[in-house]
Amino acid sequence: MSDEETPHPIDFSALDPSRDQLRWERTIADLAARASGECRRRISVQHQLLRWGRPVLAAAAALCLITWGAGYWAARRQSASPAARGTAPALSISAWAANHEIPDTSELLATLRSNP
Repeated sequence: MSDEETPHPIDFSALDPSRDQLRWERTIADLAARASGECRRRISVQHQLLRWGRPVLAAAAALCLITWGAGYWAARRQSASPAARGTAPALSISAWAANHEIPDTSELLATLRSNP
């Protein structure tokens, strides 16, 4: 469609910034001042530490709880089956090391030979 075919053309003059130059300049200056203030405030180290401190601590706490829970669950599961504990040489050796025990050579060799 051309302009001649449109019965009522749309008037965009209200959107023209040159119509009220002072208002337009003031709006741009206010917007630039707000953006500059936001940027300066966000860049400070103190603000960044406060902003990221809580989420990082929460994530670290959640990771610790998950790790602790998995270790607790694995230890309970392992202690529930004494047959599995006796067949795994690594568990016997680590138990000796944890208790500061020095097994006899024959006991050590028997434990290592029982490796399936």
